Amino acid sequence: MADHKTEAILLRCVDIGETDRIVHLFTPDLGRVTAMAKSARKSVKRFPGTLDLMNHLQVDLQIRPQRMTYIGRGKLISPFLELRAVPSRFALGCYLVELLGRLAPEGGAGGDSRRLFDFTLGAMHSIENLDPGPKLRMFLMLESLCALGLRPELRHCVRCGTELAGGDAFAFHFGEGGAHCGGCKREDGSSVPIHLGTLRLLEQGLHFGIDKLDRLQIPTREMREAEQLVGRFHRFHVGLELRSEAFLAEAFATHARGGANPA
Repeated sequence: MADHKTEAILLRCVDIGETDRIVHLFTPDLGRVTAMAKSARKSVKRFPGTLDLMNHLQVDLQIRPQRMTYIGRGKLISPFLELRAVPSRFALGCYLVELLGRLAPEGGAGGDSRRLFDFTLGAMHSIENLDPGPKLRMFLMLESLCALGLRPELRHCVRCGTELAGGDAFAFHFGEGGAHCGGCKREDGSSVPIHLGTLRLLEQGLHFGIDKLDRLQIPTREMREAEQLVGRFHRFHVGLELRSEAFLAEAFATHARGGANPA
């Protein structure tokens, strides 16, 4: 049995029996980990309010080859309180941890897991501090997929390699993961027409990063196209509708109607 201390973000937890809890964690050195927290629901000393969704923790893991991993102790680093204060922020956080729970690798390479972990922490802080509007929602989806190794090609044609320039006869192909030039595009159900300006704005947003999105102004037409592209790109690669997506749509619809918790 090996003891391992690590940071972790809590992705999901499930109560087992009267006192135990199964937790799904994402760590910077082990990737995604499933572990048993014995007596978690009654042990204030070992788990003082730590095992809650999206919490940033320091945990002691007891790793047994070919057997269940156990958490010996958990210490809270950050509960991201501002993220929980507004429904639209909380919905964005729920989306992010559910996506990681679905697509983040178990036992990933240390460097890859570290980069994905750092991205996730940065994204959580951005959700806390930025306007949680449609622009943040769209780029959170896109940058999360990029961090998971699913970055789309936005500057060159994925078929012939030509840099996209001039004209509007372009398409984005979801199966091939990128844009087609006018000569390579084909009309089928796996692609959508796209303007060059929309591709350039998406590329610019990825260059800025989530924490600097306030620098990016997106006109209405380009925003509509970009949301359609990112939404379908996300659905193609995730393969199913995440449970958090309905909550996310409801929270943003309430905000758009001027609900009680404005973003």
